[in-house]
Amino acid sequence: MLKISGLVVSLSALALSQTAYAQESQDAVLEEIVVTAQKREQNLQSVPVSVTALSADAIVTKGITQFENLSQVAPGLTITQGTQRTGNSINLRGIGTSAFSTGVEPAVAVVVDDVPILNQGQAFTTLSDIERIEVLRGPQGTLFGKNASAGVVSIVTRAPSDHFTGRIGASATTDDAYRIEAGLSGPIAEGVGVRVNGFYSDLRGHVKNQATGNYLGADESWGLRGKLVADLSERVTVNLSAEHSQTDANSTPRTARSFQPGSVVFGASLTANSTNLNVGPNNYAVNQNYDGLAKAKATNFSGRAVIDLGDVDLVSVTSYQKWGLDTMDDVDQLNLPVFNSPTGLVQVSPYDTKFFTQELRLISTAPSRFQYILGAFYADGKTDRSFDRGPAGPLLAAWTSATSTKTMAAFAQATYDLAEKTHLDGGIRYNHEKIDVDFQRLNRPAVAPANNAICLTTCSGDASDNHVTGKIALRQDLAERMMVYASFATGYKGQGYDVSSGFTPSRAANPVKPETSNAYELGLKSRFLSNRVQLNVTGFWTDYDNYQSQSGVVQPDLSVVLQLNNVGKLRTRGVEVEVQTKPTQALSFDFSATYLDAKVREYPFANCFTGQTAAQGCFDIDGAGPGTATAQDLAGKPLANAPKFMFNTSAAYDIALESLPFDGFVTLDYRYQSKVNFDLTQNPLYVQKAYGIFNGSIGIKGAGDAYRITLFVNNLFDKHYASNVSGLVGGPPTAVGQVLSRNSRRYFGIRANYNF
Repeated sequence: MLKISGLVVSLSALALSQTAYAQESQDAVLEEIVVTAQKREQNLQSVPVSVTALSADAIVTKGITQFENLSQVAPGLTITQGTQRTGNSINLRGIGTSAFSTGVEPAVAVVVDDVPILNQGQAFTTLSDIERIEVLRGPQGTLFGKNASAGVVSIVTRAPSDHFTGRIGASATTDDAYRIEAGLSGPIAEGVGVRVNGFYSDLRGHVKNQATGNYLGADESWGLRGKLVADLSERVTVNLSAEHSQTDANSTPRTARSFQPGSVVFGASLTANSTNLNVGPNNYAVNQNYDGLAKAKATNFSGRAVIDLGDVDLVSVTSYQKWGLDTMDDVDQLNLPVFNSPTGLVQVSPYDTKFFTQELRLISTAPSRFQYILGAFYADGKTDRSFDRGPAGPLLAAWTSATSTKTMAAFAQATYDLAEKTHLDGGIRYNHEKIDVDFQRLNRPAVAPANNAICLTTCSGDASDNHVTGKIALRQDLAERMMVYASFATGYKGQGYDVSSGFTPSRAANPVKPETSNAYELGLKSRFLSNRVQLNVTGFWTDYDNYQSQSGVVQPDLSVVLQLNNVGKLRTRGVEVEVQTKPTQALSFDFSATYLDAKVREYPFANCFTGQTAAQGCFDIDGAGPGTATAQDLAGKPLANAPKFMFNTSAAYDIALESLPFDGFVTLDYRYQSKVNFDLTQNPLYVQKAYGIFNGSIGIKGAGDAYRITLFVNNLFDKHYASNVSGLVGGPPTAVGQVLSRNSRRYFGIRANYNF
């Protein structure tokens, strides 16, 4: 790690020493970044929020083509990857939601062009024609709603341009990933502009299925987006957007990480099934009957109207989303008979989501020491899901569910200049939510179990809740480009239903309690040295009550049922540092780091991890002795996938080639994170050690960036790491699996972009 960091520093020193560089005479200053973190356009440095903003140029330069790539560039952002995108979790400052249930909201909201998405799995798709990405850390519920208790990822796509432009890009890599995208934009009539963009990508996959000869992790996707902006009058502007995308993929594989000799999965020998596998952290192969599938379709429409009423703008944002996902997984991950079935254990689960939203905002525009936003929000979402797990015969689990949520909210935020250099920001949001769940079990037993332990027919639940969240911040300008702030905010994530195979009448009658938080921040935002250096520092402390978390419970048939519970109290605290420098016109250097202390404060009767002993803290809670009801106290334990330390550093150097019709460039990137445990219950087998990843690129570009050809490498030193570690379903406690992402392997590539 130190050698690589030294390499980046050496590059910076080399560039600084070249005072004769042809472009040195030009002013080397950082660009001003405009964000919409507070639902109005503002300079990043004036916003009392911890924000990472990625420009269109940074997105292209860093090769950010998938949502999950954001964890490589945004400090404090991690992603826990499941075998299907609906099992992924977006985490900010150690807080996220990894839940099997459709009746649970995410903790990190994802917003695309001012429109929130309903299901967190929708976010994990191809990114194309992006203008800007903003990562807002900490509770953002006042302006973004109830599912932003940990933060927001806001994605802004490119708008129609006022003159004709076009772009085309393509890339290919040594691991057989191919991508092409193209777009056109410009006016078609007086006051009317359009933008059309499309992409196609094809990824071979990176984990070999020895049984079928195919690669898992394969993904073929395409998408189209069209935008229209029209000035209906001098005071009325309308933006319309429509997009459709499709994905044909197989499942993200979970490979065998470790197990003891003689281990069995659902009664079949794990050892016999793994003779052609390199079991361990470097295992990129499986041996299973099925490749699995994940076919997704997404269709989105949105309209935004802005009416100039004089001293205020009336903004209306309307959207409709339809998203479907069909999944099939080989649950036992074996190429052996299971339950007397030669094809083993298969899980099929289609999703169907529909979501409508409407928001109205009044935004003050007149120059004044008092600025405000008043708004109202309505949302109506529904997710239908069915689930079948079993061999080609009797089903271990079979059910259907329908989950609907309705939200109504009113909010206000204002800024008042107490003095020329002193500013007060405050906001409040009233939220009303209603959630309904219908669950129908299809494989009902012939004899009803005691105590009404399962839903024999249909279990229904409905609940509603009202909650008020708010934020207050005090800002003080210390100099022209230096500001400090202190803020307090409250967060809220609504109650949820644990819709899973273990759904019972008791769960239908008792939804999981809402998750609430109190967040404190101190921040510094500054630019100095003639606008060549930007330094932002944030210290934060957030207390959570009734944190919603799921854990796996092994059933008598050796299957695992995920159960959702409220953790008593959590605390996250830490420091975030972001530095951007432009010492010369040719050189830029970025550094960001996060120190995070994310721990459980109170959770006295948490589940023991599978196989946990008394010596490891598992104790008897019913007095009936070993093998009965047990628990552990998690107070003081770290949260799942919450690295204590993360940092990213990068350098970009432009090389003037005066005798040639193009210039050259070099970029270097290095990121590091400390070890994590992917299990809240602290299973020591589910740990990923600390690791660092080095990426780099070299290329040429034309005048005005008319074209750019880049040779790049991902993970140069081939440092393998897991995006998730958990138990193998149906196996003993020591049988451990892992999800290895494509980026955990080294590959080289070429990328070309042409703008006209």
